[in-house]
Amino acid sequence: MKKTSISFALARLVFLSYLTLAIITTLLVANYVVDSTNQNYENVVNREIKSISDNYKTFIEHHVILLSEQANNPIFIQTLMQPEANLGKIQDFMFDLTLLGKKYSETLLDFEGNTLHTTVDSLAVNYQQFPWINEVLSNKRLSHINVVKINNNYFWNISVAIKYNDNVEGMLTTNLPIASINQQRIVQPLDGLMIEIISKKEVVETFGSYAIGYQKEVNWPDIGVTLRFTLDEKSRNAELTGLVIQLTLLIILAIVITTLLTYIYGYRFLVKPIQALSHATYKLEQGDEHISLTEDIQIKELAELSQKFNLMSSKVAQREQALKQSYKKLTQANNELKQSESQLVQSEKMASIGLLAAGVAHEINNPIGFIKSNLEVLEDYLNDIKNYFKENQDIFTNETQKAIHARLAKKYEVVFLLEDIPPLILSSIGGVERVAEIVQSLRTFARIDQPEKSLIDVNEGLNATLNMVWNELKFCCKVHVELQSLPQIMAFPGKLNQVFMNLLINAGQAIEGTGDIYVRTSQIEGHIVVEVEDTGCGIEEKNIPQIFTPFYTSKGVGEGTGLGLSISHQIIEQHGGRIEVHSVFGEGCCFKVFLPLVDTKEKN
Repeated sequence: MKKTSISFALARLVFLSYLTLAIITTLLVANYVVDSTNQNYENVVNREIKSISDNYKTFIEHHVILLSEQANNPIFIQTLMQPEANLGKIQDFMFDLTLLGKKYSETLLDFEGNTLHTTVDSLAVNYQQFPWINEVLSNKRLSHINVVKINNNYFWNISVAIKYNDNVEGMLTTNLPIASINQQRIVQPLDGLMIEIISKKEVVETFGSYAIGYQKEVNWPDIGVTLRFTLDEKSRNAELTGLVIQLTLLIILAIVITTLLTYIYGYRFLVKPIQALSHATYKLEQGDEHISLTEDIQIKELAELSQKFNLMSSKVAQREQALKQSYKKLTQANNELKQSESQLVQSEKMASIGLLAAGVAHEINNPIGFIKSNLEVLEDYLNDIKNYFKENQDIFTNETQKAIHARLAKKYEVVFLLEDIPPLILSSIGGVERVAEIVQSLRTFARIDQPEKSLIDVNEGLNATLNMVWNELKFCCKVHVELQSLPQIMAFPGKLNQVFMNLLINAGQAIEGTGDIYVRTSQIEGHIVVEVEDTGCGIEEKNIPQIFTPFYTSKGVGEGTGLGLSISHQIIEQHGGRIEVHSVFGEGCCFKVFLPLVDTKEKN
């Protein structure tokens, strides 16, 4: 006995079942599809016929309107009143007349129906033979439309009355080729549709290919015309046949696909779960990513085995993940600790320098004050001596005393001393004032940070910082300072001075050789803006997002810690502001510090 697999047996059973079901379904669906398609097709045909009929009517109505507008031209009235005098004018005028951009035969008739002028002599007609002309000329109808036969060709004849003071003085008529009505259509006709125009039971024009099948007529009683539409059913039958064939092929394809799916069902739920279990075990042994087996298996034993394996591998994965998370957190904490330590060392270093500088400035300030005061007193004493010397010269009356006084003054160079000492004193006082200014700048720059913000002048701190870093900048660049008058703001002065110093030193270090540094302050939209711009080497665009990252530096080894801009960024954010960077590599860089007039953090 030949043995078959479960998959093959299931596939054969499903194939036979679906084949029987498909035959019954195909018959029912085919019948429904044919009836539904016929109904829908008939609706489509009726809509198409109505659309074509409406388009034809619109075509004729447009020409009636245009012809009526032409008939209202005063030259027609003048010609009808005085035909002989205006015949040349009407000929020239009617020669250029068009309807919708096309020239057709147009004829002017007088009140008796006689032809005064026609634009196409070959299409001239004796209109008095038509009974409807009297209706238009007698003012019973303003216009008339019908089909006329001229030289064995059929035309749409459109006639309109020409009135003057409510009296019909004549008539303007035009003849349009029958075929022109179909040239204006916009809607694409259905395949196999034939359109016939019937006048007086005679087919005068046919559009489309010859067809035999479904017919429908549309009557235009006012014109005496019937439109007969004939739809060739061969194309519809071919479409229905193709649709049934497609449906049958789809059902057969569905049967084949279903049979194939059934065949692999046994493999899917028997062999594949075991293979998946073997593969997951191998991955777990190799230490790779955890693979979870599906537990939605119809075979009970395999489902229980997959559930137990998933539980075991899940515990292993959880322990491994916990170990990785612990390692990641430890690494992150270590990096944060190093960063915090470096920043703390930097802050402590700056605080120590500030404290030391403040002490040194205080100690220097006292003796400098003594020196300046003593020099000013000495200057007063010298003035008294000069006055004494001058008065002595005036007291001596005899020549002997004056000679002795002059000889002593020359011996000790008294005149030279009295002239040279004042400039020396003034120069010394100037030097002392410069030292005092430097000491004041040092005290302003190195002020110890208060735990609370204080009201400060940004320009004052910026000037103090410029004085402190001037020795670093004066040999390599020229500093241009443009400070506008600014309102005072609440801030930490020492921290802001540290930011200004970092930006100025970085600008100086970016200049190779000689260059320029521009320091500007302004007030823009509720912010104080401090700009530090240099003409140095600039920053590459790809490196700009990293410049505020701790420990990032583009300088050589030992030239920078990579913390200056990082600390500056944190200080400005602490004030509720921001730092913007604009750089062109090779041309220079500009740092803009925005400080809010009102701290948004404190306001919130």
